[in-house]
Amino acid sequence: MRGKSESRRQAIVEIAREVFQTLGFEATSMSEIAARVGGSKATLYNYFSSKEELFVEVMRQSAESLVRNLFDALDASLPPEESLMQFGLGFVEGTSQPVLTRNYRNAIAEAHKSTVGRLFYERGPQEGLRVLARHLEACMARGALRREDGLIAAQQLFGLLRAEIQDKLLLGVIDSIPADEKPRMARRAVEVFLRAYRPDAG
Repeated sequence: MRGKSESRRQAIVEIAREVFQTLGFEATSMSEIAARVGGSKATLYNYFSSKEELFVEVMRQSAESLVRNLFDALDASLPPEESLMQFGLGFVEGTSQPVLTRNYRNAIAEAHKSTVGRLFYERGPQEGLRVLARHLEACMARGALRREDGLIAAQQLFGLLRAEIQDKLLLGVIDSIPADEKPRMARRAVEVFLRAYRPDAG
């Protein structure tokens, strides 16, 4: 029964993705999604408490397909230079994809009108920050990085990795990043981070 329920839930997410992409968040109603799913609004509300929650799940799954393996592959037994460079390159690759840029734009556009922004942050960036923070804390515990607050360190690394591209992508200044530039961006960010967090940094 659980498998059937999960399958039904995923079918709702897939159909909702198509509707949101076609109509946009504001113009989409739960009635429209229910009609395309082939059920009632009550059926949708059995799986998602609101349109906002369903919208965030659509965005979360889109993002997870691009970056989940990146976080799963973090290995604190490797030298930070190696593990963070691998992570940094994957982060730049994943977060520069058009679908993630679109997710961020949607979340920002709705943030002051609904719970979309908060839910998106809690189920996306915040979860990623916590995973990265645990990785950095493990590196700190074995003396490979200077001991500091792991969550703050993770936020700073995120910021460095986004510094050269996020505003330009979100504001439509650029649509993509040349493939040969991504490793250089990641390396610059990781090198700055390691200068600040190497064990002998004052």
